[in-house]
Amino acid sequence: RSFGERVAMNSPIQGTAADIIKIAMIRVWRALRDAGLKSRLILQVHDELVIETYREEEEQVRQILTENMVSAADLAVTLEVDLHTGENWYEAK
Repeated sequence: RSFGERVAMNSPIQGTAADIIKIAMIRVWRALRDAGLKSRLILQVHDELVIETYREEEEQVRQILTENMVSAADLAVTLEVDLHTGENWYEAK
């Protein structure tokens, strides 16, 4: 019984988080395209977006990611965004 209650309570939270990351993905993809950048959104894992970025575009991509992820949902609290870079996904962690 308590497992079912926890699942029922957690589902709206996880569903909302999934909706927020999908909104952010669409906004980031559009912003990269509209800016004419070569960098591409290649992967989404839970609450992370992985972008293959060209070095000369890094600062612009950072700005696009931050702006579009923070504004993906109108919440009473500010969403926090952490950005990491590396030659591969392991280094970026």
